[in-house]
Amino acid sequence: MRTTAGIPFTQAVTRHGQRVAVSDSTRSLTFRELKGRANRIGSGLSAMGIVPGDRVGVLSFNRNEVVELWLGLERFGHVRVVLHSHFDMGLHVDTVNQLGIGTIVFDVRFVDALDAVRQRMLPVQRFIAIGDGCPSWAIPYEEALRDGKLDDPSLDVDENDICLLQCTSGTTGAPKPWVMTHRASRALVAHNIEQMDTMSSHMPAIGPGDVNLHFHALQWASGALTLMAFMLRGAKTVLMDDEKFDPQALVDTLAREKTTATFIPGPMLPPILDALEATPGTRAPLRRVTIYFATPELLERTGRVLGPVWCHGYGSTEQGGPTARLTAEDVAGNPRRLESVGRPATVLNELLVMDEHGTHLAANAVGEIVARSAMSSNKYWNLPEETTKAFFDRDWFRPRDIGYFDDDGFLYYLDRAKDRIETPGGVVYPHVVEAVLLGHAAVANCGVVSVPAGETQQIVAAVKLRDGSKGDGALEKDLLSRAHSLPEHQRPTLIRFVEHLPTVLGGAKVQRDVLQKSLTAGGVGA
Repeated sequence: MRTTAGIPFTQAVTRHGQRVAVSDSTRSLTFRELKGRANRIGSGLSAMGIVPGDRVGVLSFNRNEVVELWLGLERFGHVRVVLHSHFDMGLHVDTVNQLGIGTIVFDVRFVDALDAVRQRMLPVQRFIAIGDGCPSWAIPYEEALRDGKLDDPSLDVDENDICLLQCTSGTTGAPKPWVMTHRASRALVAHNIEQMDTMSSHMPAIGPGDVNLHFHALQWASGALTLMAFMLRGAKTVLMDDEKFDPQALVDTLAREKTTATFIPGPMLPPILDALEATPGTRAPLRRVTIYFATPELLERTGRVLGPVWCHGYGSTEQGGPTARLTAEDVAGNPRRLESVGRPATVLNELLVMDEHGTHLAANAVGEIVARSAMSSNKYWNLPEETTKAFFDRDWFRPRDIGYFDDDGFLYYLDRAKDRIETPGGVVYPHVVEAVLLGHAAVANCGVVSVPAGETQQIVAAVKLRDGSKGDGALEKDLLSRAHSLPEHQRPTLIRFVEHLPTVLGGAKVQRDVLQKSLTAGGVGA
């Protein structure tokens, strides 16, 4: 099927042209102004010789220009490649060379880091710098934009043409570039609108009265799950710089902007809730708070502080939007469901649990979680073997997660398949152990791994404490005692307090393989 690239936003502009579409710390843009700048940067890049299908890397903290590129590249058929603002630069070098990226548009705050590696980025023909202080080896963003035109391109594309490339988070190995077609991108937006509209039976549909704030990296889940869903309905998008996380500044901005919606990674929730509780008069009219990677205790606390406005999502880069979600209404009267990730998020996606042969398992049987939708009907870039392994027959995508459904259709996520630990006493799912320890008020984040201990293995929990907490023997004893709620074989035998945990996505996910190597190298388990 043929379609016009970027047509949903063009239609949104006809409805909401003079409303504020996006705002950062420097300026606000109306829908009409945003479309004009998106057209100008897209056509400006075309004037440089960039043609439909060419890959353009975008490396930036949250700012209006990221949204301009998000829209402009799609509208002109250029393939946006997400270069995550919190990834190591060495990973970006590998991605650039693997994907043949010819152009990189970057925030000037990455000048030094890019300058140190740019000679190793062999396919890159041009660098374009956003912000003041453009280096001599780059083109100023505003110069590229001035060479463009305001006219809509009205580019006709096949729905299966590539719209963007998004690398996986790297928690299961080297990040892999996942193809998102125009069809999958449209399906993602429709799915996100549907799941936002149905978060609660008491909430109005999202619309022009909403304000959606992004404080975590826009080019990761915050943008993928919420940006276009709200923008196409005429809502205002507010961008906070994500270079550094300041919970009090976030709380102040939420209130000042009269924010109704935001995305929060679970590990960032505690200091945000602390700041909210410390300043009860500084409250935003939040109606929709989308959360990933949270514990039952955090969700309960969120409900106490903010009310029944949250949903807890489950998904992966390849699956697009949240394929399962748990809402505050789901747990009313049934608190055990806080341990689940909910039911399929919308009618636009399917979820099952299968065995290793691809056979559907009944309720309460533990197996591999699989998903099917237009969002996940894609492939890894130039990795045919990886793509083949990522699917069962009949288009069921395999995120390599383990879990089960209960009798009421609620999905319980246990862990990544590769991270489960086989012991003589049974299987240990680190995620389950971490959730118990994260319920302690002193714990900011933790990672659970096994390390060799003679002829056996030891279950070790590396714990990062919250500010003001002391990692002494009393706290270690308290944490070990807390773990007694778990079956004996799942209990950690050692708590190691650490100042830093190896994480990706600004602290959202612990890299357990890196943690395991670090602990072993430090003598743990020897």
